[in-house]
Amino acid sequence: MRIEDRNSVMRLALGVTGVFALGLFLGWPLAVVGSVFTALFLQAPAALPLAAFGKLFIFSIGLMFISFFLSSVLAPYPLVFLILVAIGIILSFMWSVSGAGVLPGVIALMGALMIPNLVLQSQDLALVLVFWIPLNLLFAGFVSTLMFVLIPSTPHTASGSKAAASTDFDPHRRIVRMSLVTVPFALAFFVSGTSALLVLFFVALLSQQLAAMPAAGKTVAKAMLTSNLLGAAISIICYEINVIAPVILTSILLCFFFCLALGALGKSQFPLAAAAGSAITTALIVYGGSIAPFSDEADVKSITRVLQVASAAFFVIAAYVVVDEFWPEKKRQTV
Repeated sequence: MRIEDRNSVMRLALGVTGVFALGLFLGWPLAVVGSVFTALFLQAPAALPLAAFGKLFIFSIGLMFISFFLSSVLAPYPLVFLILVAIGIILSFMWSVSGAGVLPGVIALMGALMIPNLVLQSQDLALVLVFWIPLNLLFAGFVSTLMFVLIPSTPHTASGSKAAASTDFDPHRRIVRMSLVTVPFALAFFVSGTSALLVLFFVALLSQQLAAMPAAGKTVAKAMLTSNLLGAAISIICYEINVIAPVILTSILLCFFFCLALGALGKSQFPLAAAAGSAITTALIVYGGSIAPFSDEADVKSITRVLQVASAAFFVIAAYVVVDEFWPEKKRQTV
């Protein structure tokens, strides 16, 4: 393995495990979200510039408060409330596809999905989330920047042809396709009265990953299913080991081990290498959510969390394939 690849794997494993461990020791709300944010930051080739991170942090604060205010006002009116959720999802995709990126898109979808869902359960808990999502983002940004300082990366330059290829798509078609996938799931989730917040977070992450991918529908679906199955399998194994040795140190060591193993897999030439990045986030959400859940999900077992996340993943990915068959993505039309 190249030195830079080895450094990248160590940054990822140490940074994510550090946030994961502090979340367990301090017990702050939705610390799993902070771990996932850290993983997304540290999978990048370089640290996010300070100015860009500052804008992202301010955006997250403003978005969460706006979402909380609108959701609280419209909660007594179910039909208008659901329309607001649908509009929020569509606007999140519009902003992401316009060039904002995956992480800002995930934050936007969290504001459109998680805050409204929690407002229906408890405004006090929703207000806690309004503060703690930006704080998790802030802490993840600090830790990821620190890791890039402690373990520097080599200068990275992307090829112009690759960058051009990544933007060679019809943005309006992509927005419509991903809205057709995500909006029905969200509306069904809200109407059913389900309160599994981490499932909504997972859907936000998965939807943005799909939105950022090119148009090879079945190929993308197969890759996403593989990565999520890999992450789910690892989370179940970790949970069962945790049952045998139920101490915090066990959880920390398991997190470090699977981040290290999946990080190394992602830098290898094995067929599953492409699935490693998404598998890390899936494992963090499922395993972390099982041992450090939020609000009224205090006794959710790992297998239950796997079933919740798996159901969401199969729905979103299957809907993606169906929509892609009837409305395949095309390249941007040039005049």
